Amino acid sequence: MDQERKKAMILQNKLYGDGIHDDYPALQEWLDSGAHEISLPDTVCYRISKTLKIHSGQTLRMGATTRIKLLPDSNCSMIENADFNEWAEDICIDGGIWDMDHAEQEPNPYHFPGKSGKTSYQVMEEMGYSFSTATSFPDIYTGMAMRFCRIRRFTLKNINFHNPVVYAVQMGYIENFTVRDLYFDFTEGSPKKWNMDGVHVEGNCKNGSICNLKGACHDDTVAITADDSLYGPIENIVVRGIWGENSHSAVRLLSHGVPIKHIHISDIYGSFYTYCVGMTKYHEDKRDGLMENIVIENVAACTGTGTEDVGAGGFPLLWVQDGVQVNGLRISHVIRRESNFATPMFRVDGGATVRDLILEDWLQTSCLEQDIPQLVLEGNVEVIEKRNIRSTLSKKSDILC
Repeated sequence: MDQERKKAMILQNKLYGDGIHDDYPALQEWLDSGAHEISLPDTVCYRISKTLKIHSGQTLRMGATTRIKLLPDSNCSMIENADFNEWAEDICIDGGIWDMDHAEQEPNPYHFPGKSGKTSYQVMEEMGYSFSTATSFPDIYTGMAMRFCRIRRFTLKNINFHNPVVYAVQMGYIENFTVRDLYFDFTEGSPKKWNMDGVHVEGNCKNGSICNLKGACHDDTVAITADDSLYGPIENIVVRGIWGENSHSAVRLLSHGVPIKHIHISDIYGSFYTYCVGMTKYHEDKRDGLMENIVIENVAACTGTGTEDVGAGGFPLLWVQDGVQVNGLRISHVIRRESNFATPMFRVDGGATVRDLILEDWLQTSCLEQDIPQLVLEGNVEVIEKRNIRSTLSKKSDILC
C-alpha cells in the first residue's frame, strides 16, 4: 500500500464512501495533511456537506466511475483552491463524477432568491462587492460546482460534471493551465436551463488550453470573459475539440473594454441553439469590446432546436455583436448543413468593427428549401481575403438532410 493510501487509513475522521454519510471532514483532513497526491479509493459515492479546499502542490485523483456528491441543502461549491487572495501553484484535479445534486440545493442564485429572500446579486451589493474592481470571487453561494482563483500551473481533467446549479467551472487569475477531457451531463435546470456554462474563464487568465469537451451545456460551453465577474486581460488561449448536440453555444468571447488577445478556437462539432461562436459585448455601456488575433477553424455545426426554457433561431451561427472591435479575425474550414433555422452563417452587427478579416473554405447547405444568408456584413468590415465560400440548396428528401 503506498504512503498516501496509508495516510487515508489513519485519518481521525472516518472516510465512509457509502453515499450516505458525510465524507467532508475526512477528505478535508486529508487535504490539510499536506499530502502531495490524494488518490481516493474506488467506491460507489462520497458525499460532502462543505466546499473542499485544495492547496498548492496537491493532486486529487478519483476513478472515472467514482462519484462525489453534494449533500442536500449544502448550498456551496464542491471544490476551490484554499485561498483566493494568495497565489497557489501546481494544483491538479483528475477524475470522478462531480454531482452537485442541484435539485437539492438552493436554486440558481442569479435569478432566484434563496432562503434569505435575496439573489446573489443582492447579497454581493450588500457586501459592497464591485465587479469592476474585485480581485477575487465573493465568499457566497454562487451555484458553481468548482471555483478557482490565483493559481499558476493548474490542471483539471477527466471529469464528468452532473447537474451543477450554474457553471461547472469558474476560473480567474489562472496562469499556465490545462483543462481537458470533460463531460457535461446537464439533464435539468435549477429550476430553468439558464447560466449553465461548462468552463467559464474570467479576467487575468493566460497561457492555457481547454480541450476535448463533450455534452450539452445550457449556456456557453466555454466562456472567455475579460470583464464579467473579474476584470482583466485574457490572452494566449487554445480551445480545441467541442462536441455538443442541442447545446446552447460552443464558445463566447466577451469584452466591454478589457482586451482579449490571441485566441485559437478549433474543431467544433454539433448543433447549438443560440450561436456556435459569439464575439460579444453583452453589457450595455459605452466602451467597445476589444479583441485581437482570433482564429476559428474546423467547424461542422448547425442550429439546434432549443429547450423548454430557451428558444432557438435568434442568432447567426458565427457572430460579432454590435459594439465589438476585432483586430484580426480568421474563420476557415466551416461546414454547415442546416435543417432548422435560416439564420445567417456569419453576421457582423452594424455597430461592430472587424479589421483584417480572412474567410476561406466554407460550405453551407440549406435543407429548408430556401436560401440561407452566408455573410451579413453590416458593420465596419475590412475583408482582406475571401476564398472558396459556397452555398448550396438541398431538399428535405436529400438523404443527408
